[in-house]
Parts: sequence; structure tokens; C-alpha cells
Amino acid sequence: MMMRPLILGLTLGGLAACSAEPRSASYFEAHQDEAAKVVADCATGAHRGQECVNAQTAVAAAKRDARMDAYRKGF
Repeated sequence: MMMRPLILGLTLGGLAACSAEPRSASYFEAHQDEAAKVVADCATGAHRGQECVNAQTAVAAAKRDARMDAYRKGF
């Protein structure tokens, strides 16, 4: 009898985790290590969805900012 509430709780917990909003591009800009991991997972197909787009956007923005900083240091 005790297994039924446990199974129900795990099922509801799993559904709640699936319905979580994807992390934003600004989140990934602040957490570049996580962005790189998500981008790598997306390339292998282990991760899909809006987080892939957001992580790729953040990585591109970080590269752009690094190029701009290097450009500014040249003057």
C-alpha cells in the first residue's frame, strides 16, 4: 500500500520537471560553462528545444563581446 503514494509522488515530480521553463539566453550569458555544456549536448542530440537556441545565442554573444574587447584594446 505504501508504494502507491511513492509512485504518484515520483510521477508528479517528473511531470513538474518536464514542464519547467527553458533557461533564458541571459541566464546562459551569466553561466557560460553551462551554456557550453548545453551546446555540446545539443550537438549530440542529448539536449533539444529552446534551451539549445538560448545557449547558442549566449555563446555567440560571449564570442562577440570577446572580439569587441580585443578590438578596443587595439586602440
